[in-house]
Amino acid sequence: MNTRGLPIITMGLSSILLQIISLRQLLAVFSGNELDIGITLSVWLTAVGMGSYAGHRIKFKHAFAVSFLVVGLLSQPAILLINLTRPSLPFEFGETIPLTTTIIATVISLLPLCFVIGLQFPLAVSHSDGDAAKTYSLEAIGAFTGGILFTLLLSGRVEVFILSMAISIMNFITALLLIRKRALAVFLLVPIIFYFGSSKAYSTLQWKGAELIERVESRYGEITVLKIRGQANVYASGKFQFSYPDTQTEELRAHLPMAVHPSPARILVVGGSPSIIRELLKYPVSGIDFVEMDPKIIDVSFRLLSKKDRELLNNKSVRIITEDARKFIKALRTPAYDLVILNLPEPATANINRFYTTGFFKEAKTALKENGMLCLNLPASYGYIGRKMQMANGSVYNSLKNVFICVKLSSEEYGYIFASGRPFDTNPQALSERFYKRAIEARYFQPYILADAFSPLKVSLVRERLEKIHAINTDMEPIAYLYNLMLWSEVYGGGILNRLLNMENQEVSLALMAAFIIIAAVLWKKKQAVYYSMFTTGYSVMAFSMLILLAYQASFGYVYEMIGLLTAVFMLGMAFGAHITKGIQRPLKWLRLLEIAAIILFISAPALFKQEILFYVLSFLCGMLGGMQFAAANLCIKKQGATGVAGRLYATELIGSFLGAFLTAIFMTPLAGVQNTFLFLVLIKGISFILLLSISHEKS
Repeated sequence: MNTRGLPIITMGLSSILLQIISLRQLLAVFSGNELDIGITLSVWLTAVGMGSYAGHRIKFKHAFAVSFLVVGLLSQPAILLINLTRPSLPFEFGETIPLTTTIIATVISLLPLCFVIGLQFPLAVSHSDGDAAKTYSLEAIGAFTGGILFTLLLSGRVEVFILSMAISIMNFITALLLIRKRALAVFLLVPIIFYFGSSKAYSTLQWKGAELIERVESRYGEITVLKIRGQANVYASGKFQFSYPDTQTEELRAHLPMAVHPSPARILVVGGSPSIIRELLKYPVSGIDFVEMDPKIIDVSFRLLSKKDRELLNNKSVRIITEDARKFIKALRTPAYDLVILNLPEPATANINRFYTTGFFKEAKTALKENGMLCLNLPASYGYIGRKMQMANGSVYNSLKNVFICVKLSSEEYGYIFASGRPFDTNPQALSERFYKRAIEARYFQPYILADAFSPLKVSLVRERLEKIHAINTDMEPIAYLYNLMLWSEVYGGGILNRLLNMENQEVSLALMAAFIIIAAVLWKKKQAVYYSMFTTGYSVMAFSMLILLAYQASFGYVYEMIGLLTAVFMLGMAFGAHITKGIQRPLKWLRLLEIAAIILFISAPALFKQEILFYVLSFLCGMLGGMQFAAANLCIKKQGATGVAGRLYATELIGSFLGAFLTAIFMTPLAGVQNTFLFLVLIKGISFILLLSISHEKS
């Protein structure tokens, strides 16, 4: 590889780093819902596709070099604009932002930068003397390098404004090397000046009167601690985690499950505030394990705790474990706990939902002793339980009943569910007597709470309402996540999203399938069939990538740490695929064979979601197929004698990618589940294969 390829590698490296940090920052702004992944990638791909389509019209001498100057100028403002989104809107930190506002803010933040990034691809092809496959391959190598750098060196170590400054400088240096005019070196001062100015603006406007105690970049996302009216509030990727001090909540979350269990000796607490341990230590327990995946949340929590609470955590019976709770529980070889307390928010994201599925409940059951008990808390309702909350909470309740013999509820004002492999008593009088006998000192938690929480009339009303739901929440069909998304859309999302989410799975699938079939029918025996193949490739490859991310999240729970590495492996596959295909003969035949290969991959993928390494293998294979199909399609179109091929083909792929990201994240996966979404991909690639059979080799 000569030095002419280095700017293209830099282009890919810069683009992927900007994409990853933009995604992480937007997740923090919009409260960490995986819906934002689909929105961000959709906006990104649409803007890049528009730029790619327009780029082949730009012909002046230093156009490629100037594109680096513009990317360098836009990178820092884009990241700053993302971070200033919330203070510019009438919403408090941690408050859910409506869907329409989310989309508009994402478009405003990303559109200018992404459009210019899109322009770069056709300009890079011209720089490479028209070799689109080579350009595609080199860009993918750069993206692979950027993904590796972010995951292994940058994530959780480099502050986002410093990283965006470094990306700007890298783009300016690349432009200077291409143009070779020393006078332009003055541009290198711009990122440094902008960095100091933007840092001051951000710290001044961000918190709307709240006091910023701490802001930490973690491998798993951004951690923010705000002090409001003397109370510290901890947010992870914009999602509220817990407050401190919050004695009333801490007492309720500790004493209610401890009162229900007749003899809790060994306890596992999953997530939340470690201050709950103070209340649990009031009992004669033999051991308390507190599990939190992110060590920086533990560090932040410890700095917030009072000296007395920190000293209690040094108790010899207390163990703080920084590991994914599901991985930790899976590794247990024998039943270890009398009580497992899920001290987590409601399953409003795929990341949290993985602790409310039948898969997790089965794992938790194996960790419980003979009379062991699992306790979790779902959103409370003060009065009648609405339909959306009924579906969300009912799917979790039904999933617990699918695993445990005995499942009992509290009244709707508390939202607690208890599950065990053996019958247990929740008679309020018996629980009150048990609490009295233990002589536990509590400021807020008193026996009358037990009488209210387990009032037979209130509990029976909740049970009757939830038992009408028959859906089961699983890792591969996250129905509780869907219902919480529906609940969110009813309040914040607007009428269109709410109506779409209320559609039946069959209605959505049939409507999409009909659209693909109609387009294919219009293009029957026409040379544009190759563009259709590239469109379905973009759709299916991006949908496949989204499914890998969601399935990885469900299985391991730290996709935000590994998203850079997964993306890097995907881009390496694309580079390899484009490279090995660029010199093939009979490209139409190859394109047909690759459609069949894609179908085989999509059919077999769900069976491989078992070991972590296989996710990377699948990501590489998906990228390789995408790269091979782009190179083969490019050769097909070139044989037709068309001009401006690379930019239009790239734009077509990106339009498909936009739909693949958006529809898969928002509709297909929540409504249909992972396996049915894979089946849908098989069907659309089948349509694409049949359409390619309709055109002759002469037309390609």
